[in-house]
Amino acid sequence: MKKFLSVIMVFLTHLGFGLNVAELSPSQVFEQKGSIRMIDVRTPEEFSSEGGHIEGAELKTLGPQLSDFLKAGNRKERIVFICRSGKRSAKAADESLGLGYEATYSMSGGMLEWVAQGLPTSH
Repeated sequence: MKKFLSVIMVFLTHLGFGLNVAELSPSQVFEQKGSIRMIDVRTPEEFSSEGGHIEGAELKTLGPQLSDFLKAGNRKERIVFICRSGKRSAKAADESLGLGYEATYSMSGGMLEWVAQGLPTSH
């Protein structure tokens, strides 16, 4: 039974369910703003409204736009993915890991948590 569960866990990991995605808290992202690339994977409407966005973050919507960006990118670059709540950013980080990126993160709690902590936003 243990062997069966181990096989299932490995299988799910390779399917991309975010089991290996590292997270940074909003305060950690704020502290590292100058040394990590910030990619916001929300929609353009979310990026320009709903509490704004993090200054310096680049918009790369989850889907083909993000996939094209990742395929052409530097796999050694440190990147944190940002979304509204942390779910889409985890998917983006998982996708990047699947493409061989070595240092990508999901911002835990997303912009909801960023705003709740009173961290600065741009509109």
